[in-house]
Amino acid sequence: MSGSNPKVKAFLICDQVIRSTDGKYSIIGVFRRVHAPSFPVFHARFGVYLMLGEMNGEYNFTIEFVDPGEGNTLAKAELRGVKHHKPLEDFETGINLPGLQFTKEGTFEIHLNCNGELLHVDTLQAIKVEQPPPPPKTSGMEAG
Repeated sequence: MSGSNPKVKAFLICDQVIRSTDGKYSIIGVFRRVHAPSFPVFHARFGVYLMLGEMNGEYNFTIEFVDPGEGNTLAKAELRGVKHHKPLEDFETGINLPGLQFTKEGTFEIHLNCNGELLHVDTLQAIKVEQPPPPPKTSGMEAG
């Protein structure tokens, strides 16, 4: 394993991360809040984009989605055996998850662990919103 932890240069929560054939990343639908009329709610697409610097060695990364009030881990993703021996070149990756269930309104945390140590914490808000009223009914005949 490496001697020092990498530096987090970017940590983006989004709907999807795409890596093109030329190595470029597209980060689709960056968000910080999930809005729902009721809970529980399932957010169908969930991705995390990472850019890390000063890496020189082998690393095991874990991303955990945590309910800090309950202490529960809602979801977990792992990147094991990441080898990067160019500390002056940033390491980029994207992780796409099948989705995430939010059981209640509140603040949730995303923990990035490196070789078993907490490296970065970010937050995500689940917010209850009122549904807009339905549009008015029309008779089907428009004035012309």
